[in-house]
Amino acid sequence: MEENKELEKKKNINKMIIMMFLCVIVYNFGHPGTPALIEMRGWEKSVSGELLAFMSVAMFISSPYLGAIADHIGMKKLFIFMPFIYGTSQLFFGFVPQLPLVFIARVVSGFASGGTYAIAFGYVSQLSKSGEKAKNIAKVSSATVIGGAIGQKIGGMVADIDPRYSFVLQFICGSIVSIIILFLMKEIICRKDKTEKLDPKKLNPFATFKYIKDLDNYSRYFCLIILLSGIGIYSYANALNYFLRFNEKVSSNTIGTFVMFSSLTAFFGTAFLLEKLVSKFKEKNIYKFMILIGIIFMAVILFEVKLDVIPYVIMAIYTMSYEMVRSLGNTIIAKRYKENQGKILGVASAVGSLGNAIGSLLSGHLLKMSEFLPFITNIAVMGIVFLLILFNKFDKEKIEKN
Repeated sequence: MEENKELEKKKNINKMIIMMFLCVIVYNFGHPGTPALIEMRGWEKSVSGELLAFMSVAMFISSPYLGAIADHIGMKKLFIFMPFIYGTSQLFFGFVPQLPLVFIARVVSGFASGGTYAIAFGYVSQLSKSGEKAKNIAKVSSATVIGGAIGQKIGGMVADIDPRYSFVLQFICGSIVSIIILFLMKEIICRKDKTEKLDPKKLNPFATFKYIKDLDNYSRYFCLIILLSGIGIYSYANALNYFLRFNEKVSSNTIGTFVMFSSLTAFFGTAFLLEKLVSKFKEKNIYKFMILIGIIFMAVILFEVKLDVIPYVIMAIYTMSYEMVRSLGNTIIAKRYKENQGKILGVASAVGSLGNAIGSLLSGHLLKMSEFLPFITNIAVMGIVFLLILFNKFDKEKIEKN
């Protein structure tokens, strides 16, 4: 009987992994066509970063809200609507010319995206044994990387016909995925007392920052590192597609191909290379090394771009390096504590989301001022990050026993 229950749980975990794979494919259809859409509308280049910033902030806010609600009313009940809501908002994004409505559509997309990830990770974590949580969550993450690569490629091909078509495809496929979830997924509620009422105070998306005071000095210091890393990485990463479209006149299909290649390279780095490095070196030393390597790569990229060359391979390897940096940041903080992992990683994730939003907001304005500024800003900010890691004074603090 117990064995049958475990088999059922594994089946449901695998179903969620498949659903996330499908969701992320759909969610990435529109990215390669977005620069062409902005160009078609005649909007300012800075709008690209502003839209991404709004979406990042919405993702940050929606995760605790929708995750907590799903715990109480049932995860499937909420998850089923996420692809449909995302696709509907993207349809508005693609066809409504009024910029204020476009920003609202982007916020709704961010809410749906943040809710999708929060519910999926919560679902898998709830069904996993204690010793298998990390492995199963890693499977979800790997599925999203591969799904994102496929989605970007398909979206780029469709956007070459007409950038608006990729958003139509998101609506159609998002609706289909919601129907698949309806018939395939099993409902779970993540609380023991099903009569317990939902406490609105627990839904405060900014409550995570109260936990910062519970961290040791080194962990708080490293949260600053994660924040700055997010700003440095995304001031470049979120400007790159627009740089390729606006400045290099690259087709949406080519952008999709490049992003797919970059995603696959990042998957190799996080799924295989990082595992090998961690088995031989300390995470902190790997983190420093990858930051330094990233700075060197970015300097080479800037030099090549100034020579009117697009170094796609080096850009893809840089993408791998910063994905490894992002993975390591959470691990470094989490390993300092034996308990309260959800709370600890919640702080790290929230700080990372803020860095992403700030970097996204900067990216469009930097690109508007100069095509080289996103690259220069990345080098400058990541240089500061490297020095902060190299000369921090909290490095020798003992790991917490709690």
